[in-house]
Amino acid sequence: MKQKTKFELYDGVEVPVSPLLKRQRSSRYGSIAELDDEDLIEPAEVERIYLKTEFAPILALPVKTRKGWIRPSIDEDGTIEIGAFGTVDFDRHVQFDKALYKAEKLKEEVFNERLMIELVSSHIKTIAKYEVVKNVLRGILDVDDIVDDEMYCLARRCLRMRRLLREIAELQERSRKNRLKKAKKLWESLD
Repeated sequence: MKQKTKFELYDGVEVPVSPLLKRQRSSRYGSIAELDDEDLIEPAEVERIYLKTEFAPILALPVKTRKGWIRPSIDEDGTIEIGAFGTVDFDRHVQFDKALYKAEKLKEEVFNERLMIELVSSHIKTIAKYEVVKNVLRGILDVDDIVDDEMYCLARRCLRMRRLLREIAELQERSRKNRLKKAKKLWESLD
C-alpha cells in the first residue's frame, strides 16, 4: 500500500509536509481561543487564588501582639493584602528591638529572683529580715557584714533584683528614645 504524501502551500508553492514536524499537543489545563498560552493563568496561581478565597475569613481576623492588635491590610477594592505571613506585612509592623528583647529576658530573671527571695524568706522566721534587707538596700549595712547564711542570701538576692529592675528601666528608656528618634526622622522626611 502506497503512502499518500501530504502537501502544504508555502509562498505559492506546494511543498511536501516534513516528517520531522511533530503534532503539537494542547495544554492539559485548557486554552482560550483569543489568548496565547503564555497569557493564561498558571495552575499555581489558580491554587493561590482558591486558597485565598477559602481562607479569607481567617485571614481577616485581627492578630494580637504584645503591643496591641494588628489588623490586616485591605486594598482599595476591599480584598485583603497578603503580606509576609498571610495577614500583615511582617517588616512593616514588627521591627526587632535589641533593647526591648534584652529587657524581656531580664524580666524573666526578675521573676526567678522573686521566687528565690520568697523561698529564702520563708526559711527565715524572724521579723528582723525586713529591717536587715531595708538597711542593705539603703546602703547602711554592707552585705558582706551579714553572718547568717540565709540572711546573707536574702540580701544578695534583693540587691540583684533591684539591679535587674534598674537595668530593665534603662533598656526601656533607651528603646523609647530610639523609637522617638526614628519617628522624628520619619516626620522630617515627610516635610
